[in-house]
Amino acid sequence: MAVAISNSDVTNINGRIRQIVDREDTAYFSNAQLLMYTEMATDEFLQQYYTIFEASQDARDKLEGLVRSAVIQVGPPFTFATSGLATPYYRLLSARLTNSPNTNVKIIQFADYSAYTNDPFNKADADNPVIYEEGGNLKVLGLTTTTEIDITYLGYTTTWTDLNQHCYEEIAQIAARKILQTLGDPRYQFMQAELLERNTVLGGGSPKRSK
Repeated sequence: MAVAISNSDVTNINGRIRQIVDREDTAYFSNAQLLMYTEMATDEFLQQYYTIFEASQDARDKLEGLVRSAVIQVGPPFTFATSGLATPYYRLLSARLTNSPNTNVKIIQFADYSAYTNDPFNKADADNPVIYEEGGNLKVLGLTTTTEIDITYLGYTTTWTDLNQHCYEEIAQIAARKILQTLGDPRYQFMQAELLERNTVLGGGSPKRSK
């Protein structure tokens, strides 16, 4: 019978991980060691579901507990340090001008920077501003005066109890898979195959290789 993981009971999640990996010849892992594996599992969980956040309702449900909102003020040189946010920052989800809520601030990748500064057909302006992340900063193109922007972002954590309770079993499964990989246990391949199948169904493609 599977060990139930309720609330933030560390004993229960550790017991569940041990139950998954338990075998006569499997090494015993201390609570401190299991904590490291749950931290790695939580990090992988965030990476896995962020990549399909926009496309999958399941991913949005799993990460909803980490979605944060904030109002940031940017002025020349139109840069905001993500370290100034109330909670650790992971990824930007949306942005819009506070005083003009119908004006979205388009999120771009740093690789697209030149297109929005040099291309006359795409150049950012006050009516079509863009925002991107570089070196721990959110940088805005197109604005000419100090402006407030409403942002929605995904917070970062490696603490599994920061997630919603319905995610706890999956964290235990990921942690157990990482342990089996460390041990060179053949069961790792079976668990990896199951993960690939689930991610394909959700639209996330191949999972990242466990570290």
